[in-house]
Amino acid sequence: MIQIACGIILALLFRDIALEIETEWFLLLFVAPILYNDGRHFPREELWKMRTSIFGNAVILVLITTICGGFFIHWLVPDIPLIPAFALAAILSPTDPVAVNGIAKRIRIPEKVLNLVRGESLINDASGLVAFNYAVAAVVTGYFSLKTAILDFTYMFLAGALLGLMMGLFITWIRFALRKQGINDVTFHSLLQILTPFIIFMVTEHLLHASGVIAVVVAGVLHSLVRERTETMMAEEQVLTENSWSIVLFILNGIVFLLLGLNIPSSMMKTVANPNIGNWNAIGYVIAIGIVILGIRFVWSYLVSFYEYRLKKKKAAEKPDLKTAVFTSLTGVRGAVTMAGVLERNWTKRF
Repeated sequence: MIQIACGIILALLFRDIALEIETEWFLLLFVAPILYNDGRHFPREELWKMRTSIFGNAVILVLITTICGGFFIHWLVPDIPLIPAFALAAILSPTDPVAVNGIAKRIRIPEKVLNLVRGESLINDASGLVAFNYAVAAVVTGYFSLKTAILDFTYMFLAGALLGLMMGLFITWIRFALRKQGINDVTFHSLLQILTPFIIFMVTEHLLHASGVIAVVVAGVLHSLVRERTETMMAEEQVLTENSWSIVLFILNGIVFLLLGLNIPSSMMKTVANPNIGNWNAIGYVIAIGIVILGIRFVWSYLVSFYEYRLKKKKAAEKPDLKTAVFTSLTGVRGAVTMAGVLERNWTKRF
């Protein structure tokens, strides 16, 4: 909140400040390293146990939020055409692991809910971005094919996961090969680990046009597997790498929220200056859209728990509980990927 406030103050004091960044650069510089680091620390056993719920939230819930939220936004604000409304709902659908972890440090959240939200946050960035990009493309070109969108999403997901696995193994092999040759400089190896998500993301996105987000997550999980088997052998490197990561992530997160603060005044100016939209109406729209987005998540969370407990009758399934559904809904906060959509030039210039 302090960083956002500082950004707003800077934007108001220096009105000529205009920091525009392409979505691809934003994903590369901020989202890729953050998600890679989350993949390195996510409990894999929990990820596997909750795979059905995680993939349901990460893919199906994102699509439901995009469709239902888009129809609601179009109904609430008729001046926003249906397809742009879908794009807005799509970019509001992905949750953010950084924000979730920040909340978890201050509020006691049930472990199952926390793992579910963390797990879906690693994957739903890809589905949310695909839905957003197709909605924007439909606005610009006037053409949309559901079959093509499904095939492209499947390819991006599978190819991204496969390439992330292969490149993660390749970079790990390079590190061990260098050690066998006597190159054991801990600074060099730590730097190689920090550069890994940037390399994987660029290769995946630009060479195969697959999901770099999924690739870095898979590579991060793979890295944690390798680290467990070599941690005692590379204690000094691990200490240096973890300390370096903590500094890098602190800086990246700080810049993200500073950028958010810088963009808030300019994003609000057109709405405030528009005589057809009253300020109180705009505030009401924001609150209503936020409630509906969270409401869709709440209904989905309760129905999934009801299905697992009553219909599927899972042994470990807990009894459907409104309190747990509320926790799951409120912890599904938005963050860096939504910010990437806000900074999308084609989107902002056209609308």
